[in-house]
Amino acid sequence: MIAFALAVMLAFGMTACGDNTSSGTQSASSVSAPGASPLIPDGPAPEINLITGEALAEGLAAGDRPVAVMVNNAQAALPQRGIGSADAVFEMVTEGGITRLLALYADKDTVPQVGPVRSARDQHLQCAMPLNSVIVHIGTSIYAENLLNQYQYSTINGMYLGSTSFVFDEARSAAGYANEHCWYTDAALIAAGMEKLGLSGTGASQALFDFVAHDAQPVVPAQGDAADVAFSFSDSGAVTLTYDAAAAKYLKTAYGAPQVDESTGAQLAFDNVLVLFTDIKLKNPDDPNNLVTDFAMSSGTGYYCYGGKFRAVTWEKGNPEDPLRLKDENGAALQVNVGKSYVAIVGKDREGTLLFGGVSPTGVIGGEGASSDAQSGAAASAEPEL
Repeated sequence: MIAFALAVMLAFGMTACGDNTSSGTQSASSVSAPGASPLIPDGPAPEINLITGEALAEGLAAGDRPVAVMVNNAQAALPQRGIGSADAVFEMVTEGGITRLLALYADKDTVPQVGPVRSARDQHLQCAMPLNSVIVHIGTSIYAENLLNQYQYSTINGMYLGSTSFVFDEARSAAGYANEHCWYTDAALIAAGMEKLGLSGTGASQALFDFVAHDAQPVVPAQGDAADVAFSFSDSGAVTLTYDAAAAKYLKTAYGAPQVDESTGAQLAFDNVLVLFTDIKLKNPDDPNNLVTDFAMSSGTGYYCYGGKFRAVTWEKGNPEDPLRLKDENGAALQVNVGKSYVAIVGKDREGTLLFGGVSPTGVIGGEGASSDAQSGAAASAEPEL
């Protein structure tokens, strides 16, 4: 019933709320700041693709804002569309151990049909906002809505724009998918939403990482072998990335099977893999009906994988508007190689599940890691209908 109501509300562009969502009235501050986000200082835009570090492709200009789309990653919603075309993908848990993807596209004019689109969480927003991204989602948690309002950050939100910026896949629904797994967007629909809200497509921004120069040779990590990267977000969120030497890419597996883009049939492939660890807890541990996770986004440790090799890193972020910054073991800025990136931000309690070729990078073989309060009961907990 909740899913049906959501479909109706989206189709007619009405406001609504569900469990852990914001109130049905959008604050004026969230739509009264058209154009570039106020978070990004003025200055010349980098002359590279902001998300991959590559030379600007034809049609992509310095100063163009990237797009960030919240994508459903529940097993019942697979396969997704358009995520294979993303320049970078962030993955983090939302509720009950289930993860959600933030797909980043440097060129807003070439975003393919992507989805299913779902609601935003503040941890994902904190990775998109520093890039001055045009953020695309359907609904929010109350914490995500508060964050957007605090920073007067306008987004393309299906709970308000409905069919202006999203399309419902009737065939997918007829095939048995729940309605919340059937909403998609694309470049034209995003453009329509931007026009309706008066959002600018240009503005000062910054690169996702400190990239190796696009015309320089890659820098391959030398700390150890990482031809196979396996870890788990939760008891139900195991991920494997296997290095394909012929393609020079890491291929992603989720839920025990290759994770593919429905539009192309191709398995998700990445040049760079980052597994970053931080403290994760419940925002309201005393409320059994509120499973929303609270990420400590200030700093942490992790690993950078490229070319079948790895190195240990540290990371810093700080405030929501601050960029993610990676450092090597000496505290110097980590130079990330150009190309597509996959970034997993995982609870520290799951660090023992990280294995490179079956061996823990800390020397512990087959570590399992304990479930945190925020991730326990993953198999039994249902994701809120947002």
